[in-house]
Amino acid sequence: MTFIFWLQFATVCIAGAMSPGPSLALIIRNSTKYNRLAGVMSAMGHGLGMGVYAIFAVTGLSIILTTNIYIFKSIQLAGIVLLFIYGILFIFQKNEELKIENNQKKFNSFLQGFSISILNPKILIWFSAVFSQFVISDSTLLINSILVLTASIIDCIWYILVALIVTSYGLKDFFQKRINAIQKISGSLLVIISILLVVDFF
Repeated sequence: MTFIFWLQFATVCIAGAMSPGPSLALIIRNSTKYNRLAGVMSAMGHGLGMGVYAIFAVTGLSIILTTNIYIFKSIQLAGIVLLFIYGILFIFQKNEELKIENNQKKFNSFLQGFSISILNPKILIWFSAVFSQFVISDSTLLINSILVLTASIIDCIWYILVALIVTSYGLKDFFQKRINAIQKISGSLLVIISILLVVDFF
């Protein structure tokens, strides 16, 4: 693998990570509703989920998707349902206080980040398209491992930066005063995305 080859792949991963969507809404929501740690844990969970998808893609997920439409549709539908559920919860969940239990800050935020990435049908399609351009039949284990780690680490770093930015430089107080509005907007965004995905699905 040449550096130029890796740089091209990394650039595509950066562009994908920076694109706005439900993942960004989740990271901002957890960072502002709870605290920086919740945002960072969500980012780490999201990065792990992306890494899982990267492994699937490298080992032949794109082939499975093209040969078994039922598996593809099942994963896609599960992702749509999850996005809709998160959206409804974000819209109607009350914000009585900012402090929460440690297990929520550490464990639940991590699982939210992981699940919203692993069950997002757009990420499934994205990785199938991206890795088909960079994975070749005679790739070594080392090359495939580099591709997987690159995709996962870039995603994790980007969302950690998002969590740090929205909880720093005075922006935390700004966002905390508008937590209810941010949460409802984030939830509405997730619901709208899930509805659009349902339209595409059927």
